[in-house]
Amino acid sequence: MPDFALLLLIIIALGIGYLSGRRDKRRRRIAESTDTLSSEYFVGLNYLLNEQTDEAIESFIRALEVNGDTVETFVVLGRLFRQRGELDKAIQAHQDLLARPSLTREQMLDVQLELAKDYMMAGLFDRAEALLKDIVRQSWRGWRESFNTLLSIYEKEKEWKRAIELVGQLRGQVADSYALRLSHYYCERAEMAMGQSDVLVARKYLRQASSCYRSNARVSLLSGRLEMAAGNYRDAVRAFEKIAEQDKNYISESIPLLEEAYSHLRSLRGLSAYLGRCLKEMPSSAVVMASARMVAMQQGDKEAGRFVAEQIVRRPSLKGLNALIDLHLQMSEGRAKQNLSMLRGLTGRLERSKPVYRCGQCGFEGKELHWSCPKCHEWSTIKPIMGLEGE
Repeated sequence: MPDFALLLLIIIALGIGYLSGRRDKRRRRIAESTDTLSSEYFVGLNYLLNEQTDEAIESFIRALEVNGDTVETFVVLGRLFRQRGELDKAIQAHQDLLARPSLTREQMLDVQLELAKDYMMAGLFDRAEALLKDIVRQSWRGWRESFNTLLSIYEKEKEWKRAIELVGQLRGQVADSYALRLSHYYCERAEMAMGQSDVLVARKYLRQASSCYRSNARVSLLSGRLEMAAGNYRDAVRAFEKIAEQDKNYISESIPLLEEAYSHLRSLRGLSAYLGRCLKEMPSSAVVMASARMVAMQQGDKEAGRFVAEQIVRRPSLKGLNALIDLHLQMSEGRAKQNLSMLRGLTGRLERSKPVYRCGQCGFEGKELHWSCPKCHEWSTIKPIMGLEGE
């Protein structure tokens, strides 16, 4: 279907070029080529109607004469080759265009951007980068797309320093629109430093990440983990609890770590107060289960079971149901315990079969948290799934 749509664009472009040529005063000089264009045009159309896509493309190529009227058609044709995975043809089509001296400045930049995309898909990142670094220095209508394409190369190759330098060149409102992405670049560098146990460098990058975008919950998660590893449990608690102010969707990511930090501080009262606030504002399954563990420690399993049952009635969830079954398993014996075990096995398999995270931009789903969506490559769009089958 996408091939058909692009071929229709080619047909339209051919038609426009053909009609423009008829009004040209130089009609007499190109009369023979017009006959060829008309013939090849209808041959290509016949191939297209018979769903012979490859033959249609070849026919349209023969019909085209590269001039100001057909440049856009060749660009679309090269894009079609790229989408079909025929990268050699796409590169050749766009390189042939660049060799033409009649291109305007805007047309030249358009073709260079398309050629850079060809190189990217072919894995020739160095060639793509060289082209893009040149065209992002210029002011033109495709600047934003070329800038984002160059950034995507740095992201794929995990060249976070280069990505930071590139975004650092921006000013004003344009720079503000990249603030969240820049914050994540610093987070990536912080994670690399944490992997090398370089606490001071990791802290520096996390401060920079926070200064770029204070509402980035990833910064607080990483800061909390960093301070936990260093034994600074009060600082870890402050970092984890800050997430509730930044993005409530990520509270569930911090709960297990927060419980661990409070256990080292031996301060159940502080944890109980925080969980109570979260139950009112963002009653996720992680919060409910952590609260149930608190009730169990203070009042016993029976009261914890009552608490979970009340929460399930208010806000049904598969995770909550499994937690309730687990509590009852601890208090059951004999045949009742066997039946509950069988039920827990079924509900457990059902829970494990469900995705845990979803991208709010493109709908990508998975079981791992990605800060950059693997499908649409947007940042901070993947969050825990809420509701009956999620948090």
